[in-house]
Amino acid sequence: MQAANPASADEKLNLRVIGHAIDAMPTTRNLLTVVIIAALASFFDNMDSKLLGNALPSLAKEFSMTSATMGWVTSSTMWGMTAGSFIWGWIADKWGRRIAFTLTVLMFSVFSGLTAVSFSVWILLVIRFLAGVGLGGAIPVDAAILAEFAPARIRGFCGASLPIAFPVGTFLASLLGLLIVPNHGWRGLFLVGVVPALLVAWVRRGVPESPRWLGNRGRFAECRQALNHLGITDEALEHSRLAVANEPAPPKLPKPLFRDLFTPELWRRTIHTWIIWGMPLMSSWGMTYFMPTFFIKLHGSTLPEALTYNVYISLVAIAGRGTVFFLLDRIGRKPFTILGYGGAATFLFTMLAIHHNALYFFYVACAYMYFMEMGMCAITPYTPEVFPVHIRVLGSSTAMGIGRIGGAVGPLMIGIFMGRGHVSWIWVMLGSGCLIAVLATIWLGIETRGRNLEQLNQAATDAAFAKARERGELVDRSQTTAAK
Repeated sequence: MQAANPASADEKLNLRVIGHAIDAMPTTRNLLTVVIIAALASFFDNMDSKLLGNALPSLAKEFSMTSATMGWVTSSTMWGMTAGSFIWGWIADKWGRRIAFTLTVLMFSVFSGLTAVSFSVWILLVIRFLAGVGLGGAIPVDAAILAEFAPARIRGFCGASLPIAFPVGTFLASLLGLLIVPNHGWRGLFLVGVVPALLVAWVRRGVPESPRWLGNRGRFAECRQALNHLGITDEALEHSRLAVANEPAPPKLPKPLFRDLFTPELWRRTIHTWIIWGMPLMSSWGMTYFMPTFFIKLHGSTLPEALTYNVYISLVAIAGRGTVFFLLDRIGRKPFTILGYGGAATFLFTMLAIHHNALYFFYVACAYMYFMEMGMCAITPYTPEVFPVHIRVLGSSTAMGIGRIGGAVGPLMIGIFMGRGHVSWIWVMLGSGCLIAVLATIWLGIETRGRNLEQLNQAATDAAFAKARERGELVDRSQTTAAK
């Protein structure tokens, strides 16, 4: 068989050909390399954010913080992540995934290191906010890249590599906290944590642009090169062209618009993703930042004891995400979301019955963490799957941005409740958030396991094209070619 001519074949590329070729590709070394690089960044993303929780008791002592001030310090990172989710999502959809893929990790690495030179609460607040801007963009961009690079049969496995890396980062942050903070103080903790993150930022430069994003922008030669990098040969592309030859060529989609998230085809998905990120993250980030403080202030533990408990709890988090990581493509996203958040809500409400007993609190915290991390692992690959390619990062980053708002509100309210002696309100607030996410998933959630992304989002794609035509935008590639 004569090899296809790449130059002439480029003009025949469209999203259906690209999607078919990706779904038909074998699991190549380069694909796994992209997955590992993305997972490493998520690992250090989460490690950096969890360093603050392990340093918080020492920070509070050095700067004479009240419980409310502790809440503001922990939430400052989340407010930065909220801003970063929206900013980097717009950048990634407009100028490409690759630029955001590289710069987000670099930004959070630099400001994470600068945390060590904070000499006042105000400086700490600003630096943590800026670190959060980088952190907020990295996770949704990485999730979108893996959703667009991975074949449907292993898309859940690839996407789940990001959330499975989170608790490993939490474990390392807890271990470093135990080893460094009691002996060398909290500043050394941030200096040690920044070095490997900077190395990952350097490595990420070699990851190519998303073929689906390039194909939608009509940059066919670059798209073919990116596919070749993943291991999809020109012959394989020709086979995919023949396989979808009888299907009409899809249009070149319009620019990403925020209002497109609320079309009749997408509003349920948008609202659902906002809820499953916004409500549970009040608990996830609040408990993460305040876990050592809970042991010290509520249960009378010493700093080394609290940090030791935190190390074991972080190991349980790895087990929770590991369960989903290996079973997500067999069981599906929706069941694990319901089971995970439902279990987390149950054990948060159980906290109401625990009074001044560190060991009981430790056992219930472990159970809570197992189920919470199960739910978080399920929604990370799910979110980018339910949005069409032209607004995939915008939809994902907006949902995760809402999650950051929840993550900012959670620790802030925990600090306020603790300061006023209303500890029981903490568990009611956090447990109710997880329960709302369960009900929203039952009502609005869809199952995406093993489904082709283009087919899954076909109705929303067609609607976006129709609205663009109504606005007078010439986005149909066949019309553009005919005009020439």
